[in-house]
Amino acid sequence: IPDSIMSCGVINTPQLMMLSGIGDSGELAAHGIETKVDRRQVGKNLQDHVSVILMYRRKQPGPFLKMMRADRIGLDFVKTYLTGKGFSGDVPGGVVAFLKSDASRPLPDVQLLFTAAPLGAWPYMSPFKAPFADGFATRIVAVQPESRGSVKLASSVPVAAPLIHQNFLSSQRDWQSLRAGFRVARNLASQPSMAPFVGAEFFPGPKCESDEEIDEHIRKTSITVHHPAGTCRMGVDAGSVVDPELRVRGVAGLRVVDASVMPDLVCGNINAAVIMIAEKAADLIRSRAQQSLAA
Repeated sequence: IPDSIMSCGVINTPQLMMLSGIGDSGELAAHGIETKVDRRQVGKNLQDHVSVILMYRRKQPGPFLKMMRADRIGLDFVKTYLTGKGFSGDVPGGVVAFLKSDASRPLPDVQLLFTAAPLGAWPYMSPFKAPFADGFATRIVAVQPESRGSVKLASSVPVAAPLIHQNFLSSQRDWQSLRAGFRVARNLASQPSMAPFVGAEFFPGPKCESDEEIDEHIRKTSITVHHPAGTCRMGVDAGSVVDPELRVRGVAGLRVVDASVMPDLVCGNINAAVIMIAEKAADLIRSRAQQSLAA
């Protein structure tokens, strides 16, 4: 049987499986879908990195605000496209740090992303759209989340959006990671070497000091980092959705090749890991094809 490849992503891969009758038999029956393969972990184990942001004003005017005026950035887009050189080809946030919230952690659980602009730094043109604050930001990311969510069907209608329950911050250790990272980021901004550049903290502001106040800031403003994974978990156990060769258990000739097969999130951006999964899948499929030809 030739291999069929499912690469619909962390949300739509489990959705398509469930619509096709591969999933938790009880949940499928609730939508009138006949169970073809009872695979209860389909759509479970949803993970994502969650983050919170600190923002500061600059002491001296920065180039980013000036260049983001709509007429300037529009012309620069054209210049960069034609010549390969220009402001819009620069990376506004190329500084990253990884750290442990406590020494007992085996791996870093916090990532700090330093960006040359505050949140919401879109092109502007007065008086139609006011400029954003001339500042910069640090995004604090919990990169070893223990919280787990799910993707479920809302309906048996294929075009109906699935029910996505991220279940962010359901683990106290995730709170601990963000809280500790928040304090480290604030401490970095207060260092003497940063004094010539860092103005006032304007989000959330200096009055956010106690654990309770920081937690409230996290509760109100935390956002995804868009690194979802895990909803078609790979494993050697019978309950896993795919085996170590990315084959869906109980379904002949079907492999999943996307971030949904990750049992756990990597401690950082997932792009390289997803490329690795795709390259490994290509090797597995090519090897099988060569074996078939040899036979």
